[in-house]
Amino acid sequence: MAIDAGEYKSRIGLDKLYYAVITTDSASAYTAGTPEYLAPAASATQAPTVNTETQYADDQAYDVMTSEGATTITLTVTGVPLETLAEITGKVFDSVNGRMYETNEVAPYCALGFRALKSNGSYRYYWFLKGTFTMPDENAVTKGESPDPQTQELTFSAIHSVFKFDTGAPPAKAVKRVVGDDDVANFDPTSWFTSVQTPATGSSI
Repeated sequence: MAIDAGEYKSRIGLDKLYYAVITTDSASAYTAGTPEYLAPAASATQAPTVNTETQYADDQAYDVMTSEGATTITLTVTGVPLETLAEITGKVFDSVNGRMYETNEVAPYCALGFRALKSNGSYRYYWFLKGTFTMPDENAVTKGESPDPQTQELTFSAIHSVFKFDTGAPPAKAVKRVVGDDDVANFDPTSWFTSVQTPATGSSI
């Protein structure tokens, strides 16, 4: 296995934060809308939930069982337009009056994509195929002698798709995250943000 030295480089930047509303995720199909720009990104923290149970037998550790749940992605952004915020959280945006109404609706499933700059100038690319956003906290402070910009923090809970994709390693599998790296042979990010990238789009990017 040949590994390019660039794959070991640290991530030093973040940009191109995109989302797409999931239109279908069933046993027979997965489809998503056209990706839309979400907001200028300051940070993105990925925290998968992993549960591990050790089974003991014959007076010793016999087996280790692991299951992976949702991944929580915490996004710090400069601000989110009201129309976008309404769409990703299931609220109502009144374009006639330029207002968002915070109604008691269910947030739609969305896909989330972005890329991270590495220290050698290459990028690592991400798409989470399915998850939901929650309404962010919002702070405001009085203007003082020094600027004190208030960012917004979005939380995205990513889960595996219902649809099972052909990943090249049978059988077909549900997928939570697709990751690509400029430094990996044969990877081409040309269309990464044109459409949500899945195992099914890998041959066409």
